[in-house]
Amino acid sequence: MDNRTGFRRRGPAFLAEQARQALGVSGDIRSLAEIPLPLVHTAFGAAVCAVAVLLRPQEIGLQASAIAAGVLAVITVMVLTGYDKLVYPPEQRPGLEGAALPLGAVVAFAAVLAGVTPLSVRAAAGVVAALVIGGVPQLVGRRVLGREGWLVRLLRDIAGVLVLAPVLLAGASPVLATTWRLALVGSVTALVSFDGLRTERLPRMRAAPAALAIGAVIGGVAALVGPSTGNAGARAAILLVLWYGLRGMGGVLAIDARRGATLLEYGAFVMLAAGALRWITLQS
Repeated sequence: MDNRTGFRRRGPAFLAEQARQALGVSGDIRSLAEIPLPLVHTAFGAAVCAVAVLLRPQEIGLQASAIAAGVLAVITVMVLTGYDKLVYPPEQRPGLEGAALPLGAVVAFAAVLAGVTPLSVRAAAGVVAALVIGGVPQLVGRRVLGREGWLVRLLRDIAGVLVLAPVLLAGASPVLATTWRLALVGSVTALVSFDGLRTERLPRMRAAPAALAIGAVIGGVAALVGPSTGNAGARAAILLVLWYGLRGMGGVLAIDARRGATLLEYGAFVMLAAGALRWITLQS
């Protein structure tokens, strides 16, 4: 590891940087050398998912599982932010913002374990959670170092969708009570929305209230629509479209409400999702 990140030992990254400086190579690569490899984060994500499996409601009960999952989520945030303090200079640390999506991944996986029966869905949610915890800090590191391009933003958006989709599916499951459905769907939606709005360069003080509002709406809709045994996948997909429209509208309103054309574009997704939800509710 390079001693610029706070470690005393000068490893291959430092030696390679010295060689590039001697040859006069551009310093753009230098900033990328500051980003730690995602090996530690991925291993930690796999460990978190393994512990979450042991804390599933079928083993210790729903209330105890919820409390344990909350504690596990807090520990995840503490570990990720503590590791950032070791590998990033003080002026370039992501802070709690970089842990929003990994935190959502932990809560999402716990929700899937509680509310989704198919083993394939639970296994897929565990893989997604581990990859998000392992990969998102790498993408956040590129942002704080000013190396975030369109591909990095796209990958973060995809990660957000992969975290949110199984939660919406769990929210349509008849296993969860209305209170749990509202809390889980609302909290994860708010975390994913906050990360997405920050990806769109929205300031923190504007992204936070917008994300909370979006989470409250999606959580409330999930609670009102109610569970379903036959069309849970369709309801989850419609809620995902509704979230996409609301996130877009929230970003536009927080930046410049005068962008009417863009606002109408996202509003069309909201209206489409609302109509589909009404139709599927009447059919059930």
